Amino acid sequence: MRRVRPVRPIDDGESGGRRWRALAADALRNLGAMRQRSLLALLGIAIGTAAVVALISIGENAREHSMRQFLAMGADILTVQKDFSLSGRPAVLTRADVDRLRALPGVEEVAPLAMLGVEIRQGRTRLPSAVAGVTPEFFALVQAKAAQGRTLTEGDRAATVVVLGAGLARRLAEDGHPPVPGGLLRMGGYNHTVVGVLAGSTPNPVLPLDVDSTAFVPLSGARRVSANSDITNLVVRKMPVAADRDVRQSMTNHFSSGAHPRPVMVQSARQLIVAMSDQARVHTLLLAAIGGVSLIVGGVGVMNVMLMGVVERRREIGLRMALGARPIDVCAMFLAEALALSLSGGMAGALLGLAAAAVYAWNAGWAFAPSVPSLPLGLGMSSGVGLFFGLYPAMQASRLEPVAALRGE
Repeated sequence: MRRVRPVRPIDDGESGGRRWRALAADALRNLGAMRQRSLLALLGIAIGTAAVVALISIGENAREHSMRQFLAMGADILTVQKDFSLSGRPAVLTRADVDRLRALPGVEEVAPLAMLGVEIRQGRTRLPSAVAGVTPEFFALVQAKAAQGRTLTEGDRAATVVVLGAGLARRLAEDGHPPVPGGLLRMGGYNHTVVGVLAGSTPNPVLPLDVDSTAFVPLSGARRVSANSDITNLVVRKMPVAADRDVRQSMTNHFSSGAHPRPVMVQSARQLIVAMSDQARVHTLLLAAIGGVSLIVGGVGVMNVMLMGVVERRREIGLRMALGARPIDVCAMFLAEALALSLSGGMAGALLGLAAAAVYAWNAGWAFAPSVPSLPLGLGMSSGVGLFFGLYPAMQASRLEPVAALRGE
């Protein structure tokens, strides 16, 4: 039988630091004597903590990535679109609305947009695609820049020209003939000259189109592409100093006033940012709860190790009590072992979880930043789980009678 170091009774006058250091050293020695079982329990705690830290970090990094996308594209964009949810004829958007919205306080620029859908032909390639009729102001408003050629200008009003998004240009190039400025595409029965290809851009959820996957033609010539070339949306950029709520309200009032109110929906990027932030927080809590389930499984492993330790160390516990240890001392000894096990597993799991989240962010193309709340939350949950599941074995050990324990095998 291994040599037993008696546990000194807890003395209120003794230095607290010295007492806890002695408990910690004793707990580590006892766990070292049960090396294999301790490692299995530690592995369960580490996996559970890693799940908590990784899932929270991934959720936080996903939210930060989405926020950076919005800020890069501009958080001051709003869109006006017809409200098809109401019965009756949808509202008609006109060029006059563009001028009136520009005159509203807080509005910096307005660009009309007509969404069309046609088949683009280049040689033998036939590709269904979204086509948008726009004015030159649209490109500056959504911060779209030309990688080849140029964007549309005022001189293109009557011309059959087209500007391609980067993704659409790549799809058209799959037949080995990439579209370049000066090339021809056929849309709606007319040949259109390619005047530019846009640089790649990140999709903006507030816009009714993906700039990368769209072909852009002059709004005045959109009828050549499709007979139904009415304005479907108005894209608005507000001034940075203007309040988002006030600008949305003034735009809504513009369409609801007059003898013939027109039902429209006004949506802003800041609205989506707030909604996405709230949704991301809910998802992060759900991910933390999922990771917590894994941690509870690890806590069950800690309890099993502690219970088996109580059974195997009955004579040791009885000897400690015979040498002067009180029930509270024995209980503190087992709780210290559970805490040491859970803290060791928690620290290892926190590092493992951060590494897993970093690998996930790298594969997703995100800029990884460690989630500050995930580390204390993961370590706190692992410590709490260890203490909770170690409490029952500790109480079982403290209730043993010294004489009965010394007689037990």
